[in-house]
Amino acid sequence: MKIDQFLCGVIEGYYGRPWSFNQRRILFENCLKFGLNTYVYAPKDDAKHRSRWRDLYTNEESNELSQLIHLAKQFGINFIYALSPGLDIIYSSDKDLNALKRKFDQLSSLGCEHWALLFDDIENEMSQQDKDHFASFAHAQVAVTNQIYDYLNKPNILIFCPTEYCSRMADPSLEKSAYLQTIGNGLHPDIDIFWTGPKVVSRRITVSHILSVNSVLQRRVTIWDNLNANDYDQRRLCMGPLAGRSSNLSSRLSGMLTNPNCEFELNFIPINTLGQWFESIKMNEKREKIDDNDDNNIEKTDLYQVDKAFHHALIQWLPEFNKTKSANDSLQGFKIDHSPQAMSPKITVLSSLNDEDSQDSITEHVPTTSSATKVHTMECDAHGHVIDLTLDDIRFLVELFYLPYEHGPNVQQMFLNFYWLRYNYNPHQDLNEWRCRAAIFHNHAKTLARLLQKLVSIHNRALLYDIYNYINDINSTANLCSKYLQWLDNDHKRTSVFMSGDVEPWSIRGGLAGDFLNILPLGDFQSLIKLDMNSSSNMYIIRPLTSNDQPSMYALCTTICYQDDVDELLNQHSEILADKMIGGYLSNSLNTSVLCFGIDNNDDHLCGFVLTINESEKYDKFLQNKWLEQLHEKYPNVNQDFFEIIECPQWIYERYSVRIQIYLDSTIKSDQIYSLSNKLMKILINNLSKQGYHGCHALIDERNTYLHHLYLQLGFIDIPMIEQDNHIILVGKQF
Repeated sequence: MKIDQFLCGVIEGYYGRPWSFNQRRILFENCLKFGLNTYVYAPKDDAKHRSRWRDLYTNEESNELSQLIHLAKQFGINFIYALSPGLDIIYSSDKDLNALKRKFDQLSSLGCEHWALLFDDIENEMSQQDKDHFASFAHAQVAVTNQIYDYLNKPNILIFCPTEYCSRMADPSLEKSAYLQTIGNGLHPDIDIFWTGPKVVSRRITVSHILSVNSVLQRRVTIWDNLNANDYDQRRLCMGPLAGRSSNLSSRLSGMLTNPNCEFELNFIPINTLGQWFESIKMNEKREKIDDNDDNNIEKTDLYQVDKAFHHALIQWLPEFNKTKSANDSLQGFKIDHSPQAMSPKITVLSSLNDEDSQDSITEHVPTTSSATKVHTMECDAHGHVIDLTLDDIRFLVELFYLPYEHGPNVQQMFLNFYWLRYNYNPHQDLNEWRCRAAIFHNHAKTLARLLQKLVSIHNRALLYDIYNYINDINSTANLCSKYLQWLDNDHKRTSVFMSGDVEPWSIRGGLAGDFLNILPLGDFQSLIKLDMNSSSNMYIIRPLTSNDQPSMYALCTTICYQDDVDELLNQHSEILADKMIGGYLSNSLNTSVLCFGIDNNDDHLCGFVLTINESEKYDKFLQNKWLEQLHEKYPNVNQDFFEIIECPQWIYERYSVRIQIYLDSTIKSDQIYSLSNKLMKILINNLSKQGYHGCHALIDERNTYLHHLYLQLGFIDIPMIEQDNHIILVGKQF
């Protein structure tokens, strides 16, 4: 980038209905208010931005874009027009190159001065014509982008979005990607590059990561931040504050731009806190100017504090709820009833899950209009006045739809409480604790219902329409969970509704997509496990393993399985222990199980994994017949006894046919190890049972007493059928 300005602002770059002119005008006002300086026009569903990029805008469209560009200038906002031709461009075609030029000429005539060329979310295959002209896909993109840069007279801002725009997409890795190396070497040095971080949606972006990226791309990148994006999941909102991005990143970046929720009104907190983050950068720069010899010199620290920024943003957002604002602006062409009654939550459907011992009362209760009106009266004080929203209300609202990798603290506690209640009801034990915790959950559910009632009465109908489906959905879910707990603890009036399969569609969400996901053996792998609510460092995510995890799995396995007697071998052959323990599994073409999960910690590092071998007898034969031979070839000077393969008795393969091997890093606290392992076992057993399996086993080094004890805690029993001179203990579990 030719200008010395840190770009900080908003990208309208999501998949979905683009924002309206008036919404963008409000965005510019907020950018000015929050201290932001940049807006990128890149809505994927503007056909002339992406799918029909060659087409020029009509006079009516051009007039609106021209007004938008000049409005941005009035507010001091850098208006960047982005074009995304990658779906079908022929890079070597003069016709397509001229089409690009015509499009930019049109926008230039409308007053646009800043540009972006996007090649994200496309196939990396070239046409045969392009293959004849360019050495690679990257060379083709570099050639076109450089030509456009020259054609536009080397503008102050031109940002390029690569096809590999995060580390996870880099093939084979960030440091070794030939594509990224070509982009870094070939693009003009004043052309900036978008980057989303380690992942498409990055939980954290660290200084060390950015330094690595900048080294490969040979410039400071601009972050396209998807932290608050929700276009990949129609039931998800990410309304929480900017987090996981230190303000100390700024000197290593050219900019930070957020690509937020599709729902315009719900982006106040993300954009406001981005403005506070940007302000902290400016304060850090002022500190750097303090004379080093000044006794009052303050050491540079990260001045952006997430909790404080969140609280400050909530205070500023609260008045917006009762600003009179119509929803017509964002729902043009739709006839809308703005009355509070028309937007009343349909909780009467769930209220039919009552204590009456009748299936008909659950499936056939249909409220009349008059009864619905009676149920949905607004929450009022003693004088009949509607009770306004409070700061705590909107904090709870945001925490319900917080960030992609975490719920808000209070909501996370609510979720963990229900999880505990779901699996710890035992009518044969003292239920005092269970009932106390159930009462807490019921109160949370009532608080949520009251919040929905308050929202229905707000004057800002545009905001209500954006949030309504989401808040109504989670309210219905919480209500259902509350009814389930009541059902669970009422033997006298318990019906079979929760176990019968005869349920209403509203209790099983997802439609066709949900049906497909229920078939996949995924379980709830994306579960968030946050065991210590006072520490953000104790969050774990269970997810499926991928081929990219192999290096981390090898390193972790070597650490976990290390014993003093292999020290010399490891000095000579760093992978030998992991080859012995898990190498055969990773190379086994017979393995068809997908029930293999990794555990990521708060830093996105693999801290544990579980391997599931459905047909362990076939697997052991593979080890004996093929893998052992490969190990001997790889390590010809190593005593072959080191690779001895343990064979189980035949009845083990029949009764406990599945092998489950758990590997957990010792850095995980002991109480958390059990919770994580228990969660994994529930996922595995649930899916294995559906596949017709009824037993599993594991092989444990007897010197690893902690792991042995963990398996016993998980319900495995010792099976003394293997000779002990090989240090192996066999444990099994039936289900």
